[in-house]
Amino acid sequence: MGELDHYRKRIDGIDKKIAKLLNSRFLIAGKISSFKKSSKIMVTDKKRELKVLSNIKKYSKSHQKFLTVIFKKIIACSKKLQR
Repeated sequence: MGELDHYRKRIDGIDKKIAKLLNSRFLIAGKISSFKKSSKIMVTDKKRELKVLSNIKKYSKSHQKFLTVIFKKIIACSKKLQR
């Protein structure tokens, strides 16, 4: 296996972990949706969204711009799931 194949195999492993984690996150978002509906709470919580994005910036010293874009999309998908 060449060096490129080695790196691609590592990326594939990381992608698998990311997909599993996102599936878990969306499952929990579904549970939050049920709670919000029964409690008559709005789907959008700007304060929470800002906290999530702030946390992401703390967790990553590099690539913050990319991670912010990705997490904004994750938040948007989670909100769609809750509607």
